[in-house]
Amino acid sequence: MKTFAATTFAATVLSASTASAGLITTASKPVFDSIAANLALQVSEETFDAYEGFTASPTTGTVGGVSWTASASGGLLSRGGVFSTARPGTAIQFTFSEPVNALAGTFFATATDFTPVPAILVAILSDGTTWANLTGPAEPYGNFVGFVSPNGATISSITLNFSPTTAYASVGSLWVGVVPAPGSVALLGAAALIGVRRRRA
Repeated sequence: MKTFAATTFAATVLSASTASAGLITTASKPVFDSIAANLALQVSEETFDAYEGFTASPTTGTVGGVSWTASASGGLLSRGGVFSTARPGTAIQFTFSEPVNALAGTFFATATDFTPVPAILVAILSDGTTWANLTGPAEPYGNFVGFVSPNGATISSITLNFSPTTAYASVGSLWVGVVPAPGSVALLGAAALIGVRRRRA
């Protein structure tokens, strides 16, 4: 069983005090979904199922019309929907082609064989918001954290660091939330209006 030095843990938790007052942070997927829905954000999920094996850094993808770029020293490695660094003890960073209003993921650390291991996660957003937590064996949403902006602030990147340095930074899913384009809003409004007229008919 791995243990962590008290001083290391204390320093990590203290760093979390830099969290921004402009973002809501939650470790609950249902709460994240509810807040995003109340803000009328369009949330899309990247499952990383399309990635398998080693890919050079940076690696790119698209989710919900937003392009993302993942970078890690030594490259990236994927297996069975788990997106990971190819080198232990290195951070993984996601940047987005356009700032997003909500960002969430299942973040955890893995061993060489992709088995989840206990670790301390420190997530740092582009605005300086820092979140720290202990992560363990991955369960559905068990290592979930979400960030939502209720006031129009945006997120352009997230960097994930894990301790101990023998662990590989890993992501199971990534969710991004954006304000729908005007055309999408108009279509949603038209669909709602048609539904109301049908019910009245």
